[in-house]
Amino acid sequence: MNKDDPKSILLDKFHVDQAQLIGSGMECEVYLYDHEKVLKVYNEMSDYRKQTVLKAFYSKIDSSDLSYELPYIYDIYNENGMVITIEKRMRGSNMQRLFSDMTVNEQTKMMETYLNANLELKSAKVESDIEGFVLFNENQTSEAPDNWYFALKEMVIRKKGELDCYFKRDVQHYNEKVNRLVAFLSSGYEGEYSLIHGDFYPGNLLANKHGKVTGLIDFGIMTMYGDHLFDIAIGWVCLDMYNELKANLYERYLNIIIATLSESVRKRLYIYVLIYSFLTANLYSPKCEDGHYQWCVKNLNNKGYWEAL
Repeated sequence: MNKDDPKSILLDKFHVDQAQLIGSGMECEVYLYDHEKVLKVYNEMSDYRKQTVLKAFYSKIDSSDLSYELPYIYDIYNENGMVITIEKRMRGSNMQRLFSDMTVNEQTKMMETYLNANLELKSAKVESDIEGFVLFNENQTSEAPDNWYFALKEMVIRKKGELDCYFKRDVQHYNEKVNRLVAFLSSGYEGEYSLIHGDFYPGNLLANKHGKVTGLIDFGIMTMYGDHLFDIAIGWVCLDMYNELKANLYERYLNIIIATLSESVRKRLYIYVLIYSFLTANLYSPKCEDGHYQWCVKNLNNKGYWEAL
């Protein structure tokens, strides 16, 4: 790397070397800062305000009843347009990468651990409820909704304006489907409220060499306060992205969920997959030109999911 480029200058300022790079994701590069902290250099997918919101949010979570760690941001800097954070160092390996080297029995055990970690998140407490039920609901109306489903309905209606031209082309019976989603959410949510991570999939969990979950990372755009089954639904449906393993993780994990929580949760899982697919279809590509959009369209065209409504 050129010593005169902005990133090198920034790393020098924080006394960090390129050799201390320990990982990278869609939003940032992660460097070892000291024994207990990391330095993260963010790209254009994040900004100073987002990190400020996350810093305040992390500081309000009581995770004392969790067996694994949650993130914590110590400091945020804006250096020549680049956002940098100093965060708690969280140890463990990316769970997603562990599945490919496991036997079928080891995979099953890991999926059970994965579900238990998801259920355990219910014990995390936020000092004050997330205002409007959605951490990053920036376009919320002036009067905050008093129900999680109403907040989701606002998000669906807003997304409809962004996605109509794409979904009308690619989603069968689109107008009827979006009307059914809005009607369902208009009924209101009556269940127990819990912290929702919003992207609870194996790539956001850390585990040690013994298969124990050590951390949950990357709260963000879909972090909410509502039904914990939303996280379980996303954690399940994301496993169909791992078809290259030829291990039927998607089907096997659904069986584990149903065996653990009962058949009664199936319909809500399907409904939450539809809502998630609608809300995140253009998350990574505003013009809906990527694989995530196609994955969302596939979910929205799944007749079995719509039978739950």
